[in-house]
Amino acid sequence: MKVKVKLYGDYLRYGADENLLEVEENSSVNDLLNKLQISERHYIIVLVNMKRVWFEEKLKDNDTVSIFSPVGGG
Repeated sequence: MKVKVKLYGDYLRYGADENLLEVEENSSVNDLLNKLQISERHYIIVLVNMKRVWFEEKLKDNDTVSIFSPVGGG
């Protein structure tokens, strides 16, 4: 199945800002992060179809996954 992956900020070092990737059926967000070789799991925000998800969330065909780091300021 195919998912669209959008990378932002520091995560742009793992690929282009927007990619269409082939993943195995029943893959999770964690499987996708491993495929992208993203080992950071403490300071990362993952959205699937604009909804924040956990690493165990199963992906579906044509999902859009956005990956970025939290932003702070004041």
